[in-house]
Amino acid sequence: MLAAAWVLALPAEQQTGVMTRISATAPDAVFLVDGEVITGAAVFTWPAGSKHALWIATAQNGMSSTKTQYVFQHWSAPSGPLGSSSNSVTITADPAIAGYNADLTTEYAVSLIFFSCADEPCVSPGTVWVNQVAYSESGDAWAAAGSTVTLEASPNAGYVFAGWGQGAQPALFSMVLNQPTSVYPLFAPAREIQLLTSPDGLQVLADRATVTTPATLEWGWNTTHTLGAVSPQWDHYGRQWLLRSWSDGGALTHTYQMLAGAAAATVTAQFVPAVAVLLATNPPGLTLTADGHDAPSPVSLFWASGDTHTVTAPLHQYDSAGGPWAFRSWSNGAANQQSITVTDDQAGTGIRLTAAYDPLSRIRVESVPTGLALSVDGAGCVTPCEVERAPGSTVRITAPASFPIADGARLGFVSWEGYDGGGLTAAAGYHKITARYQTAYQLTLTTVPADSGAWQLAPASADGFFPAGSVINIGYQPSNLMKFRGWGGDLSGSSNPAALTMDAPHGVAAMLDRLPAPPPPPRVTTAAGETPASAVAPGSIASLFGSDLADSTAEGLTNPLPQSLAGATLECAGYLLPLLYVSTGQINFQVPGDLAPGPYRLELHRPNTPVTEVPFTVARNAPGLLLATHADGSPVTADSPAVPGEAIVLYGTGFGPLTPMPLDGFQVPSAPPYALADPVEVLLGDRALAPDSAGAAAGAVGLVTVVARIPEDLDTTTPASITVRSGGVSSNSLPLRPAPGK
Repeated sequence: MLAAAWVLALPAEQQTGVMTRISATAPDAVFLVDGEVITGAAVFTWPAGSKHALWIATAQNGMSSTKTQYVFQHWSAPSGPLGSSSNSVTITADPAIAGYNADLTTEYAVSLIFFSCADEPCVSPGTVWVNQVAYSESGDAWAAAGSTVTLEASPNAGYVFAGWGQGAQPALFSMVLNQPTSVYPLFAPAREIQLLTSPDGLQVLADRATVTTPATLEWGWNTTHTLGAVSPQWDHYGRQWLLRSWSDGGALTHTYQMLAGAAAATVTAQFVPAVAVLLATNPPGLTLTADGHDAPSPVSLFWASGDTHTVTAPLHQYDSAGGPWAFRSWSNGAANQQSITVTDDQAGTGIRLTAAYDPLSRIRVESVPTGLALSVDGAGCVTPCEVERAPGSTVRITAPASFPIADGARLGFVSWEGYDGGGLTAAAGYHKITARYQTAYQLTLTTVPADSGAWQLAPASADGFFPAGSVINIGYQPSNLMKFRGWGGDLSGSSNPAALTMDAPHGVAAMLDRLPAPPPPPRVTTAAGETPASAVAPGSIASLFGSDLADSTAEGLTNPLPQSLAGATLECAGYLLPLLYVSTGQINFQVPGDLAPGPYRLELHRPNTPVTEVPFTVARNAPGLLLATHADGSPVTADSPAVPGEAIVLYGTGFGPLTPMPLDGFQVPSAPPYALADPVEVLLGDRALAPDSAGAAAGAVGLVTVVARIPEDLDTTTPASITVRSGGVSSNSLPLRPAPGK
């Protein structure tokens, strides 16, 4: 009522309502506004200029957990903290101030659960430090949310710290406090253990920590520990000692179980004088074996007086560089393996033994590629192999000139590394010798017809083998009255010479044409020579034979073929004919593909020379065979005849029209296929064979190929030849197999 009366007393212009928000940092924190209990936040509408009281506890528990508390820091407005740090303030409603907030800090409890004392007096088993504040019994330690809390457990006398009851944290560790947390420090009853040595004052290892005796430790009941010794070690008088035994009968390093009990336990380590031992080799660095353990020399050991040990120097061994050594003797004259019993008088002098070795020569023979059969002093050596010789002796290593590796392939010797090929004087140490070989491939040369000229190879080879990867320049010089036509086998085309890379065994055939001499009167025949048809077919390759037919020899190497070569031009029925080859005695040309069967006259035109007319006949089919080859492209010859079951390729011309008909003078493309329009038969003696395929030869002009398979039952004891019949017209014959013995 007083507040209301005070408001009514204000002038009307000062009674405007002001909305003010009162809040706390924590959403579940409780505070008072004019005595009204508010949780979290609330908005009030007050008359401007009215006065109001705000109050909040300096600390309060969170509503969701008693292990969470909010600690008051100060009240603040949008402009910053209020001037008073009290938790109780008086404010005035003002439109310029949107609200007030109680700034709180959240704290979480770290609940220590380890000890409670119901009756007096009682003694805590230990102390737990939380952020350097000591707690000797269970309780809550408070820290700001998100802060780092450091915990440390310190056991009192008669106890040992046994862990935190969860996890594997050490006695001192830190954690980030993101929620209320309980920890369970464990303190276990402890029993004293006395660690002694004989003699007194030496060191032992207790749980891997060095302890100088006599020493008294506290270990928890029913806990397991490790006892060991520093052995060897020096005492205060400069004497060395080795651990001999433990009074509890354990090994030199062993586990010890601390039983529950009140009386102290005692364990004594018995030591004996130590003798320094140095085992060496001459030369240094070789391997020695002491009591079954291998180690490079020099080897430093300590042995106890009265003990017996076994040392061994291997009879034969290698140094780090691979050099061989042979045992000669120990410095005490003993054999390579000896037993040594340590005496008391050696404690002051120590033991020093040296094993002397003599050097040997070790020779390793390798090859590239590996696995080749070489010879060392006349004995077989499949690489890699090793031999040992006395220094100064002579060693002879030989390598074959070649090794066959496949048909037409071999490994050829190239060079030695580390050896001059003569006698080698063995030198002490390790030596490596390598024989290098290179793969070589065979080049097989064939001439069709045989003995038609001379081969020209660069580089040359005495036996027809060439290094793998080498490039061979292959040329052929035709003999008199022979003309080089082109290559077969693994070479193609008519470029002479031509290059071939020896990346495998290869076979090359030189295809030649025989030139007539003396030339008969001008006449036209199929390019295959005389055939039963005595005519030429449209689109085929024909030959004009005569004399003084051209100014010089030339080949038509272009696509399309030229219509004039070496001053010569052929015309027939208004067509200028494509030319493949011209010379003074022969012109190879293509017959126009659309000539109808019948008689024609061929006209030869040359500058300043009368026109030469030659009659010839065109027939739909005038087949002529040029060449028979194996499937790999090598020609069928007397030295390489066709065999039963083999598919051979017949090259010819004049087999009749093609579907579709190629353009005159242009090389036939590989696609689409240009099939023969008329039926084709392959005649092997009196047997007719159906060809596997028959059509235009791709990449050529006027040529056809016929693929036929030789019957499995072919009589190989008699000669055999092959003929092709196209459209009922037979071709010339080609020999496939000579008579036995020819």
